[in-house]
Amino acid sequence: MIKGVGPKTAKKIVKNFQNETLNIFEDDIKRLTEVPGIAKKKLKTIEDAWIEHRAIRKVMMFIQGHGISTLFAVRIYKQYGDIAISMVTEDPYRLANDFYGIGFFCR
Repeated sequence: MIKGVGPKTAKKIVKNFQNETLNIFEDDIKRLTEVPGIAKKKLKTIEDAWIEHRAIRKVMMFIQGHGISTLFAVRIYKQYGDIAISMVTEDPYRLANDFYGIGFFCR
């Protein structure tokens, strides 16, 4: 799920930080270098992937809150990037033009 963190590395991270693992990722990711096998280069890969993962998660929560599926949320993020939420907020109808399968019901 996170580039640079396979099953072996994940086990090492959790073993090292236990219940604090997610807090380390969110608040002090540089501490991952305390885990054997994670050097600065690998940390950079993990950190970049975590930032992207966080952005995708934020977009997904926003989009799903408006009744749009996870599949579309990922597609929306891939097309609009980090400005997805602001673009959809400013003009939600653009989704119907930009993505096949998204439409709006008329009442």
